[in-house]
Amino acid sequence: MPTISKIRFTNVVYENGDKRYNDELFLFDGHNGAIVLENGGGKTVFIQTALQAIIPHVQVANRKMKDTLRLDDGPAHIAIEWILSEQPRRYGLTCVTLFMTKESLDSLKYVYEYSSENAHSIENLPFIRGKRPADKGEMQDYYNQMDKQQMNAHTFDTKERYVAYLEENFHIVSSEWESIVKINSGEGDVERFFDDCRTTGQLVDRLLIPNIEDGMAGFESNKFAASFESRLTSFQEYKHFQDKLGEYRKIQSRLNELTHHFERLEQKRNVYVQSKMIAKAYAQYADKEHANYLVKLEEADSALEVLEENKKVLTHREKSLAIAFEQDKLKVLEEELGTVQNKARKVKKKWEAVKLQLAHLRLADQLQQQGILSIAYNENWQHGKRKLSRRMR
Repeated sequence: MPTISKIRFTNVVYENGDKRYNDELFLFDGHNGAIVLENGGGKTVFIQTALQAIIPHVQVANRKMKDTLRLDDGPAHIAIEWILSEQPRRYGLTCVTLFMTKESLDSLKYVYEYSSENAHSIENLPFIRGKRPADKGEMQDYYNQMDKQQMNAHTFDTKERYVAYLEENFHIVSSEWESIVKINSGEGDVERFFDDCRTTGQLVDRLLIPNIEDGMAGFESNKFAASFESRLTSFQEYKHFQDKLGEYRKIQSRLNELTHHFERLEQKRNVYVQSKMIAKAYAQYADKEHANYLVKLEEADSALEVLEENKKVLTHREKSLAIAFEQDKLKVLEEELGTVQNKARKVKKKWEAVKLQLAHLRLADQLQQQGILSIAYNENWQHGKRKLSRRMR
């Protein structure tokens, strides 16, 4: 049977706004607990409010929830965390957000099952947004989002489906909690109820037998005694069953030890698998980086080859430029040589002409000395001699 771990009330306002639970978390951790309040301090309000997370809209002492709480200024959020199992520790969260519509009281109903250290546990429910209580729309968005994203989270559109889910999956039986409603049917009724149950028989008749009869489908009221007598033989075998139960408990204890052992083994296996996955990821990363390095190395080799080719081309161009420069100088020298040779040829021609004329003059001198030339020729010879003298200067 599940036990209560924690109860949380947020924006629970009562007594016309004079009293409230702004955002309170009550810790039980599966142990018996007591809420001590003065008379009129709100014990019945506390019980009725907590019961909303089990049986939404339930009345206590003929008081409707819309009359107990003040919901006009915003919704009330009620959540209970249940311990479903100890080894391993599993929790069930039942949560109800109460709000008023134009017609009547309505609610959002939500459940969630989880293990320890969960990010969506009862403490982490977003009942508070900043410094204000969450409104109905914000909580509806949160519940719907959890229903879509988390396999163990569910929302319900009717009270019947919500109660049926709690009974089937969390083993929280609503009829058992209706006994609490019965006991707390009015202010001070708890005390009066047990005042009328001073003997074991009275307690069995007033509380246990009615609850058993309520839990038996189709059972007629006040027929429990007859049923008990018809099963007397079965009750007589109770001692035998108790002995068997002791043996089964020993087996259960051993099974729990084995379960704990295998849980530790599974945890270590998970750690090993996780480490293996991390190592594989590192190996894949190293292989990827090595492949990238090889690609970059190949690119660098290719770039180096291109640089070598460019170097050869530049060296060739440099040599070609030097050759072209020398060829240009050679061409200039050849042109200058041609010019000098032309001048030399002209000078040579002039020299030949001067030699020829000199020879003629010498011949003329010889002839003059011999008296062969005429006076006119002599004048021409004198003119030519003076001209030759000027050239030779």
